[in-house]
Amino acid sequence: MHNQALSRERFLRLTAGAAVGATVAARAASVPGAAAQTATYKEAPMLASMVAAGQLPPVSERLPERPYVPPHSWLSTGRYGGTMRLAMRYNDLDIAKRVANYMYGHSPLRWLRDGLEIGPGFAEKWETNEDASVWTFYLRKGIKWSDGQPFTVDDILFWWEDEVKVDDVKELPPDETRSGKGTLATFVKLDDFTFQMVFDAPAPLTADRLAMWVKRGVQDNTVRWVDPKHYLSQFHIKYNPSLDPKTWTEVFLQKRQQLLNPECPTLAGWKLEALVPGQRQTWVRNPYYWAVDKDGNQLPYLDRIVATQFQDAEVLKLQFTSGQVDFMQGNQAGEVTLSDVQTLVMAEPRSNLEVRFWDSGSGTGSMYFFNWNFKNAKMRELIRNTTFRKALSHAFNRAQVQKAIYFNLGETTAGTLSPKAIEYQIEGGPGIYAEWRSSAMQYDPDRATQLLDSIGVIDRNGDGWRELPDGSPLEVTLDYAATTAATSDDVRKNEFLARDWQSIGIKTSLNPVPQSGSAYDDKWEAGEFLMKTAWEVGDGPNHLVYPQWLVPMERQRWAPLNGRWYEVKGTPKQTQELEKNPYDRTPPREPAEPGSPIDRLWQIYDQTKVEPDAMKRHAMVWDMIKIHIQDGPFFSGSVANPPRVVLVKKGLLNVPARTDLALGGFVNPWIHPTPAVYDPETWYWDNPAAHQ
Repeated sequence: MHNQALSRERFLRLTAGAAVGATVAARAASVPGAAAQTATYKEAPMLASMVAAGQLPPVSERLPERPYVPPHSWLSTGRYGGTMRLAMRYNDLDIAKRVANYMYGHSPLRWLRDGLEIGPGFAEKWETNEDASVWTFYLRKGIKWSDGQPFTVDDILFWWEDEVKVDDVKELPPDETRSGKGTLATFVKLDDFTFQMVFDAPAPLTADRLAMWVKRGVQDNTVRWVDPKHYLSQFHIKYNPSLDPKTWTEVFLQKRQQLLNPECPTLAGWKLEALVPGQRQTWVRNPYYWAVDKDGNQLPYLDRIVATQFQDAEVLKLQFTSGQVDFMQGNQAGEVTLSDVQTLVMAEPRSNLEVRFWDSGSGTGSMYFFNWNFKNAKMRELIRNTTFRKALSHAFNRAQVQKAIYFNLGETTAGTLSPKAIEYQIEGGPGIYAEWRSSAMQYDPDRATQLLDSIGVIDRNGDGWRELPDGSPLEVTLDYAATTAATSDDVRKNEFLARDWQSIGIKTSLNPVPQSGSAYDDKWEAGEFLMKTAWEVGDGPNHLVYPQWLVPMERQRWAPLNGRWYEVKGTPKQTQELEKNPYDRTPPREPAEPGSPIDRLWQIYDQTKVEPDAMKRHAMVWDMIKIHIQDGPFFSGSVANPPRVVLVKKGLLNVPARTDLALGGFVNPWIHPTPAVYDPETWYWDNPAAHQ
């Protein structure tokens, strides 16, 4: 389905405005909670019928005192009914995670205007003391779980006290619950609808971080934030001592999985109704969803979301060209790229799918990064040599990748966080961005050769391939998951990369790994894979809300064992198993070497967490970027901010166009959950009866 004939002129017309730049205005510190200006609420006909039959209480009793009202300027009052069909190339859990990314219902706060502002979620207002060490949150009174049971502070404390703080549950505290000293916050219940997070030091980014993700959905082990105590306590040994001490956690983890367990209550706009493993998931309207439109109509408008699974990429694309799908966002479906635009445009008369573009916000495009904690000691030493990584970066012809894969859109880059980030928009920011973007980016094979020669990575035996400094073989494998983690764009980029590295004497091969998900991640964490080649960096809206690319803090990025070490700080595991080899610890982890780039990044990052002055935090971010420039690259990009393809079925309304959006969209980061930030609960069909 690759584009072979789409003219440059026509493609540019389609992607008009989908360029790199976007001026970021100052983000508001708080946005007042919206409330419907009506005393009479309305509901979907399917719910009204249930009320009439005595199966549901009236809508006024199902909504909170002050429901949430989506504030977007492009919204019109919708019509109830119909189904939205999705198609994806993932396993059951990964599909469920992507459907969850359509729903912001479990989040205390929300990003608005492509991350320029923060608005209320189930917390209708919030405040902090002068040094940002005590945060107070006020829940909307009267929110109910999808089974009609009240939602209160106790559901947050259940997650915190009975999951995060219970080792057997294996839930690690998210970074927003730590102070700059690495210690955990204290959660204090003031009443059923008010709680505080009390830190032992300033925590100025707390509100930003509570707006991240679609809590209790995308990353199940780190960002849940809320669980239904009334349902899950029966599976928790603290509340049900009759449970088997050896097996209760396994059952508990299965039961709390709202994404796969239809019995588990939810706060989101739709709840899982049925799952046919390996085939289809059906999500149905939550009758207790706590949001309404400006006229008092309870959301969502759509009755159902149906997500169908396809293993074969071409069969998946056929669903789009034949019109069997109603909405598609490129980075969520699994395979659609800019190369498919011509085919999609030509299919529009029969598919009725309009081709749109939202900005990706990517700082890298398709990228690669080595495993800083690779298990082989000789190769690990070379990976940690800055000269080696800079040499390979100079050997990469990014301009060819931009032309062949990205249609000369975006801009070539060595790899940064998102160019939309606030730190690049303020005075001095454009310069630091340009310096990082251009660091070791210039295509210069001669320079690459000189750098490799200077560290003894030369061809010692005359076979045409360079060896390690001690003369042992050197081979670089471009590892990627062969199933779902790599798109065709990633594979094509890898082919360019392998060619370029082979041309300077580095024996390089593509290595499609026949697995993905947790098994792939476990082997990465164990140091068994040399590199990853199928990711993008798109994080923002500032560098500190999710700094995992900037600072090693978890297992999936460029320093997994160091990330795990940082992750367990402040927990009992911090002092456990220190006598073991780092790879044999549970989880595998090791501290940073004193004075190393990671050690310095950690030190600066911990300072940012307690600095209440925003400009001083920006300066600290720049200091961390300088470490990446000097000692990196730790991850290497190709093209920044290429547009993402979005397909919208004609007649599906309230889906924003690029021109509706403050920054033209900010699609890539999971932490800025798209399309949840655009409230799909407000989307509706112009003729619902035609989409049952």
